Amino acid sequence: MAPGPDSEPALERQRAEIEAAFRERWPPPDAGNPRVLAVPAWAEARRGISHGVRTSLDQVTFEAVRNGARPGDRLPPRQPGRYTGDVTSTEVIITGEAPGQRVAVVFCHRHFPGIRFGHRFHPDHPSGAGGQYHALMRDIEEGSLHRMMETEPSPDSAGIIWTAWGARLPGLEQQRAEIETAFRQGWRPIGTGKPRGLTERAYAEARKVLDHGGRTGLAQADIDAVRGGAQPGDPLPPLQPHPYIDHVTDAEVIITGVGPHRRVAVLFSHQHFPGVRFGHRFSGYDRALEGIELKEEIETGALDRMMQSQPAADDAGIIWTTWEDPDQD
Repeated sequence: MAPGPDSEPALERQRAEIEAAFRERWPPPDAGNPRVLAVPAWAEARRGISHGVRTSLDQVTFEAVRNGARPGDRLPPRQPGRYTGDVTSTEVIITGEAPGQRVAVVFCHRHFPGIRFGHRFHPDHPSGAGGQYHALMRDIEEGSLHRMMETEPSPDSAGIIWTAWGARLPGLEQQRAEIETAFRQGWRPIGTGKPRGLTERAYAEARKVLDHGGRTGLAQADIDAVRGGAQPGDPLPPLQPHPYIDHVTDAEVIITGVGPHRRVAVLFSHQHFPGVRFGHRFSGYDRALEGIELKEEIETGALDRMMQSQPAADDAGIIWTTWEDPDQD
């Protein structure tokens, strides 16, 4: 049987080719030739022109759009005939555990100082290793990285922010990584940690709540600031992330079980039960929804109700949740 595309020799060949592409700065396939303005490049140029923001788009394309070029119009060859120099400090690696390892590039971008990005390549993409290198560089030039960063994505445990359009981790690894990030980062409001000021609208909303009561979506810090005399335009404390699940600490996300019973699970402690270690298995039917359901169950007392029956711990000292557990009858 021939080795698969994710076998060790195949991955090493892919890694070496992509490493050579970054090291030698392979030019775009259309370098030196007339081009046609594509919709993504036009949209990225318009974003830079309209909002005055930085872009990695080549200058020839940018100026053509500034002068009125539309998608489908012919463009002169790019000058110089190579990709953006904004991508720096590249390191091509093989990541993950066998089976299911992936070739990836870790890199920096001049527009996002201090941030390390990562992009995983498909092991069996029809365009091959070189084609995936060209696709990544084209995507970066056309603004995919900038648009992704507008959503404030969270880094992994190694501090790397992975592109949202790269190859996904195989099997249960992707689910494990996503749940681990959720517990580590918590709920992060847009603008977490950044300077901000009290707006006229927020001030009016806070005054309404303080004077007449009622519900509001304002952060408690905003209401407290207005209560303390803050006026529109005054600085406010940066928003802070909230725990993923209230009172849950020391979360460790693992893959447990064997064969058809392999599951992603989280081991955790709870402030209401000192000295007790809990575990919860995810069925995998909906990665995003299951995490929210676990939060709702614990915060509405499911753990407290379960502990009233004094459940037994397993051989490792873990008490597993008894609701929605795919391995319990």
